[in-house]
Amino acid sequence: MDNRTIFGNANMAYMDMNDNIDVSQVIKDVFIKLMDAKDDIIKANKIDIKNNNGFKLDFDFIKDIDKKLMCIKNLYKKVENDCDKFIINDSLGTICTIYNGNTYYLIELALKSILTRNSMIFVSNVDYMDFTNRLILILIKNVLEKYKIDKNLIQLLYINEFDSLLSNSVSINRVFVIGDRGFQHKVKIASDTDVITFGINHYDVYIENIDDVLLIGKLLKLDYCDIYVKTGFDLQFDDFIEVKDIDEAICQINFNTAGSSSIIFTDSDYSASYFVNNVKTNNIYVNMLPNDMDLEFDLNLFLKKKKIICHDGMMDKLFGGSYEWFYFSCYKAAYWIFFFNNGY
Repeated sequence: MDNRTIFGNANMAYMDMNDNIDVSQVIKDVFIKLMDAKDDIIKANKIDIKNNNGFKLDFDFIKDIDKKLMCIKNLYKKVENDCDKFIINDSLGTICTIYNGNTYYLIELALKSILTRNSMIFVSNVDYMDFTNRLILILIKNVLEKYKIDKNLIQLLYINEFDSLLSNSVSINRVFVIGDRGFQHKVKIASDTDVITFGINHYDVYIENIDDVLLIGKLLKLDYCDIYVKTGFDLQFDDFIEVKDIDEAICQINFNTAGSSSIIFTDSDYSASYFVNNVKTNNIYVNMLPNDMDLEFDLNLFLKKKKIICHDGMMDKLFGGSYEWFYFSCYKAAYWIFFFNNGY
């Protein structure tokens, strides 16, 4: 299938989506479908693991995504009065996500895309977790079809080079890229569209002191991991960067990091506090290891803000009175926020 057809299908899918569909219920039904198909997903996952092409899926993580999404207040069609203008949150259109095949990211991004009524095209140059991801997408599409939503709302592509795909700037409304700094830079160069970057699975670790042998073993299994060790601390492996103190470690991390996650192992409260206050990463772990759910995909990133300039009295005519209002006062500023009564 050529790029023109791919984007044409994606654009038609989100434009044809009925505004009366309860997308929150769609999301609930997707999670029910995933749990009902747990045994089949495990079988697909075992094939990926057997082929050295995946990790063992943890269904507790999937349940965490479910809980997180069920707590989200949908911002789609939320209207705010910002002094002299009204602002309405609307869907972006087609979002292209360049990523590494992580199933947890695929599930969360796909469902947040549905929640905000966008099309999502996942693009990867590796087929990591292929059997698992394809099955999960089939299950999601089955639910979409139940609600008469075009299954092309969510697509998965494997391509060697994404330059030609990203050159379709008219058809892509936003690009998400999940990867290290070099990968992010490559996508930014190729894309003429707004690119939102997320650091992935890159952990900068500073070890000042660590006694737990099991933690060291788990640490060595982390992908994309740079380990900085204070001079004089003896470790039973060689793959680390020696630094004279915590200041040198922080300088190295702040200069080289992709901005995702950092970890410190220490028995000093002062060192822990100093590290937390000075390192420039998004997630900081103190004397513990991360899980695979580091990244936060803010729902606002899936929306565009449309400005509407009109008199207050025009609101009822524009929106048919189908909104609620809330009044807030903060120092000298006062503003109104309106919400559509469409079930969100």
